[in-house]
Amino acid sequence: MSEKKYIRFINSDYETLFHIPDGGRIRITYPDREPAERVCRFIDEYHTAVGNCHYHICEFAERMEQIGAKYEPLDYIREPEFYPKYYLAASENGPGPAYHIIDTRQEYGFAFAPKGAARGQKYCIFRRRVDESGHYRVSCVVQWSDNLKDIAPQDWGFDMKKIKAVTQKPKKRTGPRR
Repeated sequence: MSEKKYIRFINSDYETLFHIPDGGRIRITYPDREPAERVCRFIDEYHTAVGNCHYHICEFAERMEQIGAKYEPLDYIREPEFYPKYYLAASENGPGPAYHIIDTRQEYGFAFAPKGAARGQKYCIFRRRVDESGHYRVSCVVQWSDNLKDIAPQDWGFDMKKIKAVTQKPKKRTGPRR
């Protein structure tokens, strides 16, 4: 079985913006022309093919910044196991289910438990805090819910396309595959 490969996209300061699966697509929005969709291929941890061009990940970020282009994922990593795990709901029986932190913003995060969550606790929004070493940590849960409609992650600024890609089963395709 082959190991899954993920492509990391960064800004020119090497801060991770997002990951996509090998063969996933991005949209590049140029300031002076129509947006373009490009298929990306994993070369190694620091190199990717975007369309027919090969780049070091920082070289791609710098070129996009130089021309004023923005880039965003069109495909998301669907496997919850890719995302960081955290145990938010401890009980007398143990640490509780593993929650996967799917999206974060400056002060808040969104997490989801694919299995074993108590009723009403499948999804949560939590507050983040900075520890002594400058790293973000989970502070406290702000809101719990059993469904995305009630918790409304989009109202908190989270990426709903990404959240739905990870937390909901893909619809069966009836037409031909791409």
